[in-house]
Amino acid sequence: MDADKRYQVFVSSTYLDLMEARAAVVSALLNLDAIPAGMELFPAADDDAWTLIEDVIADSDYYLLIIGGKYGSVDPDLEISFTEREYDTAVRLKKPVMAFLHGQPGKLLAERTEDSDARREALAAFRRKVETAKHVKYWTSPEDLAGKVALTWNTFRRRYPATGWIKADQATNKESLTALAKAQKEIEELRAQLESVRTQAPPGTDRLAQREGKFSLPLYAKGKWSDISGYPRYSVGVWTSVEMTWDRAFGYLGLRMMQEADEPTLKTDLCSVAEFDNSDDVRKALQAEIEGEVGKSGDTRFKWWWEGLEVSDEDFQTLLLQFNALGLIQHSKRNRSVKDTANYWSLTPYGHTRLVQLRALQAGEESLLRADYPASLEEESEAEVPAAEQD
Repeated sequence: MDADKRYQVFVSSTYLDLMEARAAVVSALLNLDAIPAGMELFPAADDDAWTLIEDVIADSDYYLLIIGGKYGSVDPDLEISFTEREYDTAVRLKKPVMAFLHGQPGKLLAERTEDSDARREALAAFRRKVETAKHVKYWTSPEDLAGKVALTWNTFRRRYPATGWIKADQATNKESLTALAKAQKEIEELRAQLESVRTQAPPGTDRLAQREGKFSLPLYAKGKWSDISGYPRYSVGVWTSVEMTWDRAFGYLGLRMMQEADEPTLKTDLCSVAEFDNSDDVRKALQAEIEGEVGKSGDTRFKWWWEGLEVSDEDFQTLLLQFNALGLIQHSKRNRSVKDTANYWSLTPYGHTRLVQLRALQAGEESLLRADYPASLEEESEAEVPAAEQD
């Protein structure tokens, strides 16, 4: 009978800044045959709703606390956050507490931390209270958190035995049947929330530039030139810019991030797609720059070589930050050697869904490739300075 028991776990945390972390924990608990419950399943936190939340905590077998970089919404009467109030309620009801605190809060994005000294101190005091009273574990990413929950679960359950729940056909009274039906409904609601995380953009991203919106990308076009003999060769470059849609950039770079990709590789890919789409324009900009240099030398005929495009670190990081803010990409947390210091990125579940929408062939489409792919980087051209620029 014990093997068939399922245990209800109340998951407590701030919400918007920890959506991915909560989703990872809920998924881990469902895989462990536990029954997650949490505040997001209930109405706004008025007195009646709080009574219901207290009842759910009381009905739960275990209490799981996640602390990130936010203190959360504050109860105006008690002047503590609702997350801290949930924790105090669980302690008062003597519920076994699993506490998971962010191990590197200083590295969190600004929007996932408190912006006032008072709220930062309240969060620090809450962390100290939990660390003093409970054995805590520390996490750095949703994947890391889910793994620690899974590793902790069996040991914690053996150390703190609880009543648990059994299937309806094993219950002997009407109350058990009602309680199990309620728990099953909560599981279905949580599964729906997990599916929403995979298929919908994060809240607030509708205000950000995205999709078919265009942005200007500054690029440095590089090449070499010489007189008609071909030697010596002189390096030359010019800043230019191209227009690109957010979907075009993500649709190209996202393919590389289906597993994971380091930033130098993504940088090269961004320059490739910019050249792919704007080959004539960027080459004309470089040729015009070369013609100016040749005109100064007194030559009229010359050879020149195209060597490619570069994007600045600042502009490239801005692009990655935009995709991260849109919920499309995330830092990859895969373990690698200490010698590998590159930053790696991968798709989020929503990013994968969006990439499939962009790249999957529609009915009637036959080709994955374009016929006008730009020439090789070592392309050699001969040209003549326009008469108006000759001495």
